[in-house]
Amino acid sequence: MKVLDRYIVREFLYPIVYSCVALVFLILIADLFDNLDELLRHKIPVTVIAKYYLCLIPFAFSQIIPWATWLGTIFLLVSFGFHNETTAMKAVGLKITTIIKPIIFVGFLIGIGVFLVNDKVVPGSQRMANDLREIYFGDRQQKKEEQVTHNVTYFSGKDQLYYFRTFSRAENTVQDAIVLWVGDEPGAARKKMIAKHGLWNGTHWEFMGVTEYPMDLRGRILGEPRTYGKKGYPEMKFTPAELSAASSDSLFLSYQELKKHIRKLKENGVGVHTENVDLQARLAAPWQGLVMILISVPFLARTTNRKLIAFNVLICVIMAFSFHVSGAVGMALGKAGKIFPFLGAWFGNILFAVGALVYLDRANY
Repeated sequence: MKVLDRYIVREFLYPIVYSCVALVFLILIADLFDNLDELLRHKIPVTVIAKYYLCLIPFAFSQIIPWATWLGTIFLLVSFGFHNETTAMKAVGLKITTIIKPIIFVGFLIGIGVFLVNDKVVPGSQRMANDLREIYFGDRQQKKEEQVTHNVTYFSGKDQLYYFRTFSRAENTVQDAIVLWVGDEPGAARKKMIAKHGLWNGTHWEFMGVTEYPMDLRGRILGEPRTYGKKGYPEMKFTPAELSAASSDSLFLSYQELKKHIRKLKENGVGVHTENVDLQARLAAPWQGLVMILISVPFLARTTNRKLIAFNVLICVIMAFSFHVSGAVGMALGKAGKIFPFLGAWFGNILFAVGALVYLDRANY
């Protein structure tokens, strides 16, 4: 790496780190004051509070890093403009693409890092934070209700389709279960099972108050139903963790888990517009910081006086907020099924990145 490139990278990283720490700190402080009444009322131990807010850091980081990158770009280019460093670089024949190459490289590395944090760290930390909140925050009845998921549908990926009126993550139990065996292979049994209560015993599910109905290939009931006080089903090996993941918000799932979840929903005939957009957003969101870098360069890397630098900073602020508004609009349209999921997630990135590249040459003057 050239001396100039090292200098630009160093001057770029300092404000990013400072901005990131400050923004994460502000988010955690705001959340702390928002929950202060509950923390004091329930006398939650300091260690639990510390663990809860440590779990929030990865998600907070992934949300603010585009803004921290943008602030770092603003600080770097404004500083270069005030001290005529950009003018000096251009005077020796350097093009704007050469000047910003180390900045783009850092933005690319940040994008990869954000994707890995979102995929490997955020789902687990958010689940842990959610569990701590359910256990220690709110009254007991509210805690118990929050740990129960209603109307859970699950497809095993083989030939069983499940419906549970309620699923308790704390007790690993289900209520009012309906299970359909829908295999089409020759010799495969088709039947329907209804049970009042189900419990995970560590290896498979056991149900109480069971009624089984044999069915033909068209789903018509054959013969008399069979009833059992209690019956285990060794073929039902999906764990409560898998059932919890299937009924969880996509924020709690990694990229591969969300992809698998979408595939199971499709097999079950469920619409997946929202989930597909969320899946594409996992790939699009890490590059928001890079796009915000590109947005700033055509305005702040120009050779101009100090008054115009201040005006260009204002334009960059407007452009940055417009970028995030366009991203939110694209996500909403994608989840509503109005546009393709890919376009919904990438709309803001593509629109503003292309626009920035088109106007990049103006920064040479």
